[in-house]
Amino acid sequence: WGEDCVNKFNGMWSFAIYDAQTKKLFCSRDRFGIKPFNYAQVNGQFIFASEIKSIITYFPELKVPNFNVIANYCRKSTGAQIKQTWFNNIFRLEAAHNLVIENSKIKIYRYWDYPRKVNKNISFNNAAKIYKNLLRDSIELRMRSDVPVGFTLSSGLDSTSLVCLLKNQFKGNKNTYTAAFQNTEFDILEKKSYKNDLQIDEPVLVKKLACELDLSPSIIEINYKCYTDRLQKIIYHLESGHSSPAVLPLYQILEKAKSEVTVVLEGQGADEMLGGYITSSMPVYVLELLIRFQIKKAFNELRNFIKTYSFKIAFMTLVRQSNLSIVKNLFYRLSGLDAFYTGRLKNYTDIKDYPFEAKGFDSLLNRLLYKAHTGTLVDLLHYGDAISMAHSLESRLPFMDYRLVEFAFSLPSDFKIKNGMGKYIHRQAMRNVVPNFILDNPLKFGFDSPLSHIFKQEGEESPKSILLSNKCLNRGLFSKKALIKSFEEQASGKKDHARVLYRLLSVELWFREFIDSNKST
Repeated sequence: WGEDCVNKFNGMWSFAIYDAQTKKLFCSRDRFGIKPFNYAQVNGQFIFASEIKSIITYFPELKVPNFNVIANYCRKSTGAQIKQTWFNNIFRLEAAHNLVIENSKIKIYRYWDYPRKVNKNISFNNAAKIYKNLLRDSIELRMRSDVPVGFTLSSGLDSTSLVCLLKNQFKGNKNTYTAAFQNTEFDILEKKSYKNDLQIDEPVLVKKLACELDLSPSIIEINYKCYTDRLQKIIYHLESGHSSPAVLPLYQILEKAKSEVTVVLEGQGADEMLGGYITSSMPVYVLELLIRFQIKKAFNELRNFIKTYSFKIAFMTLVRQSNLSIVKNLFYRLSGLDAFYTGRLKNYTDIKDYPFEAKGFDSLLNRLLYKAHTGTLVDLLHYGDAISMAHSLESRLPFMDYRLVEFAFSLPSDFKIKNGMGKYIHRQAMRNVVPNFILDNPLKFGFDSPLSHIFKQEGEESPKSILLSNKCLNRGLFSKKALIKSFEEQASGKKDHARVLYRLLSVELWFREFIDSNKST
């Protein structure tokens, strides 16, 4: 098949094939960027690897920070969805791209893309049937293994659907892994997307489900002791900071899983193709309905939405999605975010959260989902792969089957969002498969960390002591005055800066791991 071989594949990959007869190097990365491919060109040489650590071991002169990428991460959490890395002249091959070197010339091109047009002729019932069959086939395909298989399991819809669809086919693969948090460690500000306060208690629902399905659940109490040491270890594997504090819970979950299984199935990817992040997708869907003059339907959707979620948060999300520079600059100024940065991080060039323009879509919602699927999802896949590989675990993702993704992007918006909830077609397809107490739960609350509590801690190795250390301040990247003020407001509860401080801490730990250190690996 030659270079067309990748269009025949279903799964995740990152590889290079050298043809010694034609002296041609053919490299490829899977459609969604599940597996990493990093490369650099130095002195006429081309070097590539799954991990940047390998490249900087071979060429230590490449250990130069890319301050513009780091500045974008600090301000808006931009991560591994972009071509540039945190190292100045080391790049990523982007998802769904091939790279060919022939006759000393490099050619990079996209070999696959998302459907642009909605199928308006398909009925909902037929679509739900096809969706269910595609998902079941994807799961069965990814259950092929001659080693033990387990599941990361939350109380949410996606991971629960995987185990429920397989309830008659476990054949010994009954191990599930769930994070448990102390509710008292969470600050109310960390649950502000919701209209009312809520209790984050995954284990109760997971144990109930495990009893119904005869599973063997492992409930892992997440440990936040020695937080900075643990985070630095994770950053070593990520080779950058990451926007999600969930990296620590996932690390501990997979650490436990490795003692019992070699492969885990995870529920990543459903939200980004079916409107699961409802605070982001609902405003766009309502706007789409208004444009179509479906006023009553738009009003009913919004009314159902605000029964559970904060309208303020949804409105702010819609404003941010406008992606207008004037809006961003105003937000940074009013939030005081720019006050944190000095030196090389003060001035920067904005990098979009998604690498490709969403052109040609006949649905506003699909345009948003395209940005999410090619943007933030790729960043989430990055940390999922890095952390699973850190434990020599293979993480498989049934919702990332390209047939399922293509089908989802061909569906009308009202198949995805209804009654104020996202993933509507998935919920209906899972009727009589997944228990109703899971299906009808409108809440979307994934892995999180009690950041507000963590950044109130004192002590020699606390985040506060790290960020206010001479080593950190002498880099000239962060304002001492802004840091002190933020920690004071954090301690008093006047204002929550935990998310920003988490990113700043990640930057400092990255410098200590990769730039300060003489370690090559």
